[in-house]
Amino acid sequence: MDERVLVVFTFMCVSVYSSQVLLVSMDGFRWDYLTKVSTPNFDRLARNGTKASYINNTFITKTFPCHYTIVTGLYEESHGIIGNHMYDPVFNSTFGMQTYETRWWNGGEPLWVTARRQKLTSATYFWPGSEAEIRGYRPNIWFHYNESVPFKTRIDTVITWLADKQINLVNLYFHEPDATGHAFGPDSPQIREKVKKMDKILGYLLDKFDSHNLWNNVNLIVTSDHGMTTIDTAKKVVDITDHVDMRNIQFTVDNGPIMQVQPALGQIDNVVQSLQNVSHISVFKKEEIPNHWHYKNNRRIMPVFLLAEDGWSITKNKTKAALYRGRGAHGYDNRLDKMKPIFLARGPNIKENHIADTFRSIDIYPMICHLLGIQPAPNNGSLTATSGFLVATGTNVASANIVSFWAFILSTLLVLL
Repeated sequence: MDERVLVVFTFMCVSVYSSQVLLVSMDGFRWDYLTKVSTPNFDRLARNGTKASYINNTFITKTFPCHYTIVTGLYEESHGIIGNHMYDPVFNSTFGMQTYETRWWNGGEPLWVTARRQKLTSATYFWPGSEAEIRGYRPNIWFHYNESVPFKTRIDTVITWLADKQINLVNLYFHEPDATGHAFGPDSPQIREKVKKMDKILGYLLDKFDSHNLWNNVNLIVTSDHGMTTIDTAKKVVDITDHVDMRNIQFTVDNGPIMQVQPALGQIDNVVQSLQNVSHISVFKKEEIPNHWHYKNNRRIMPVFLLAEDGWSITKNKTKAALYRGRGAHGYDNRLDKMKPIFLARGPNIKENHIADTFRSIDIYPMICHLLGIQPAPNNGSLTATSGFLVATGTNVASANIVSFWAFILSTLLVLL
């Protein structure tokens, strides 16, 4: 086909979708929280859009890895953010939740970079990774994380970005109900009250969409990174120092649901043998981590990996662990129902009153690229997984038909010439 015709057909394909997306994360919003209390605004969103019972997130089910998966479409072993805390043997350095150095983040290309590389605009009101320069780009607008910013202030700002500045891609992050889930547990009265409050926050956002007439132009996606489970760090804890000679371990990274272990030289087998029969934890050599987790092909995953049973915690100091008063945690096996997050969407290109089949968080990235009409970076997701609830807008379909007609005329002329 002549390149000129190909250009016309390419335009035809991408023109049938809206050019604006708002991606919202409510951290730690377990899928079944919506069944615990009345949530009229989540119901309102689902009624006018699409809802999945839950989505399958990535392992480990921690905030930074799962959020970076959502915006890159990559498994954690692929994008390299394999924990909220991690060690890189090449850098000989550790990563924490306030690490913004480019070198840690360049393993994946987040949506705001993909958009900017293709001449669209992007803005983030907080999101893991958005404070770093990645592959030479930052969002057009971004902020250093500040948990104290009121949720309604965040919403007012992103509405201005969408309605007045016409930003193509906007990311919005809320740290609830995660914080409440950690403090009181997922089955507490406090989490039920927080879910009600987050429903009101969602209602405020939906009302802003109504008053600014955004529904014809903006596709809204509301999701989360992971769920939450109940813990008791006084009674359900495994202290590895009770089972392994710590002289055989150089250092460890992280604790709680998981632990990364760097054994001393030549001591990998001894460490594994010391821990393999300990109740309530699973121990893996790096190369033996199950394939279904997609969590072993990265240098930041250490030679020995420990995973706790649901509700149990791993520590090197059980006395200190017993002092922790939190009653909720995440990071466990992503196959557990308790770790699964929500997904709802509404907009000009989203089916109304539709229940979607379960899909994976890695599928969100290619879906949003499709909605924005941009080429995705290499990723592990599939557009097919979400295509069942995507629709073309009526006006753009008409425009596409016109373009199709002229493409036919042009191609005919080119053949004659």
